[in-house]
Amino acid sequence: MKKYYLEDVAEIFSGATPLTKEKRFYENGNISWITPKDLSGYHHKYIYQGQRSITEEGFESCAASKLPRGTVLFSSRAPIGYVALAGKELCTNQGFKSFVCKEELLYNHYLYYYLLYNRKKIEALGNGSTFKEVSRKTIGKYEIELPSLKEQKKIVNDLINLDEKYEHNCEVLKEVEDLLELLYIQHFENDIVDYDKKSLSDVVEIMTGGTPSTKNENYWSNGIYDWYTPSDITSSRNILAFSASKKISVSGLANSGAKLIPADSVIMTSRATIGECVINRQEATTNQGMLSMIPDKRQISTLQLYYWVKRHKALIESIANGSTFKEVYKKDIEKLEIKINCSKLYEFVDKTEQILDYYSSLIKENLLIEELKWKIMQSIF
Repeated sequence: MKKYYLEDVAEIFSGATPLTKEKRFYENGNISWITPKDLSGYHHKYIYQGQRSITEEGFESCAASKLPRGTVLFSSRAPIGYVALAGKELCTNQGFKSFVCKEELLYNHYLYYYLLYNRKKIEALGNGSTFKEVSRKTIGKYEIELPSLKEQKKIVNDLINLDEKYEHNCEVLKEVEDLLELLYIQHFENDIVDYDKKSLSDVVEIMTGGTPSTKNENYWSNGIYDWYTPSDITSSRNILAFSASKKISVSGLANSGAKLIPADSVIMTSRATIGECVINRQEATTNQGMLSMIPDKRQISTLQLYYWVKRHKALIESIANGSTFKEVYKKDIEKLEIKINCSKLYEFVDKTEQILDYYSSLIKENLLIEELKWKIMQSIF
């Protein structure tokens, strides 16, 4: 093992932003331009495209650099610590320090996993009053211990294989989601089928949420009930959710407006961001920014309800009220109409039950992959 400064084993690039008021720098742009926001909630190793691209003229107008495929992107402010590999030639804004590794000394995949595991340590090096930032000079003088290039490749080989399996699973998950949505359309948006129209309240029980006092540690320590917030839902990339980022205790549940939601309900964001939803696979609770929908399974399935919410998002948003922020209230969403056909329901459940079980198994496998990756990185770094 030999110690190096990062600037000795990689060329380090900062990004830049073309003037945002100049539309010609962005409209019909074909140069991928990545910002830290693009990596928020992003769970993939490679990134190919951000929310915005820039034009050649926009690129020439600023100090951005075109970074080759395989460049290690590390967000250096707002926030510090997002990591990804460039999936193709692209550029970034000034919120990154990007590393083009010297191939004879540093394997880019090794640096990717190293930064991923050590991001909190590097975040602690940030300075600034408005927001923390790790400077080019600071990151350049960061010391890293490196084995030989051959050893680096051997060390991270298992991690690379796990990521490849993870990405394959993600591709299959997307295909399964498309299939499930198609089956929903065939069964419940079919012009040749007769449906009964009912109010949502006739087929679904809707529950609001609440927040235990954050000043009382007993409500949060040793929590046993998953407590979903809108950020849990908006950051979810799957139909099914197995856990929330926070849990509340029995006393927290008893001393708040939170209510126990049975497994296989549909949890929907009802304020600020409206109409995003997941199916909770375990008993759970939510904060007050959510509405939870418990289906009467004699009339409607959970999956049918999920796709109804997803495909009627614009309608749900249209009934929102509020001056500070828009919110959908229980009394208003209960009045919305939904199409019901019991024979189509049984058909739909029969066709989707095993598919959904397979989908669930892929998510669980990806969760295990993420856990295993972290344990391997602990042993390496």
